[in-house]
Amino acid sequence: MSEPRIDPAEFERLKAEVLYLRGVVDRMSTKMESLTETVLQLSTSVTSLQRQPAPVSAEPRIGLPDKWNGVDGRPDGLLATLDMLFECQPTKYATARAKVAMLTSLLSGQAQEWAAALYNNKSAACNDYALFCPLCPGNDDAR
Repeated sequence: MSEPRIDPAEFERLKAEVLYLRGVVDRMSTKMESLTETVLQLSTSVTSLQRQPAPVSAEPRIGLPDKWNGVDGRPDGLLATLDMLFECQPTKYATARAKVAMLTSLLSGQAQEWAAALYNNKSAACNDYALFCPLCPGNDDAR
């Protein structure tokens, strides 16, 4: 018996088809690795989101104190109320400048004129609530 003979043209055609299919398999393998990585990232993100605490309910509404004129009484009540407001509404008053702005909106008369002078002179205290409060007229900590 003789061995079967393979037509060289048929052999080349089959060889080319095998090489083509190898390329297809390699591309699919790369795509599968990419998809696997994406699924892992999504899984990690979902797990992270599930571990986050539930969103905090809306911040409480707190009534604002009367305006203070810098002459009558002292600013202690105003400052204490604002401290509570800032503590209960931290996202609304996230910056020291926002706190200073709220305080100055509650000043009138001489106290408002004093705050306007600080603002117009570009005082650093206008950007720092902790610096601003002790400077308030009538405050025990005033310098």
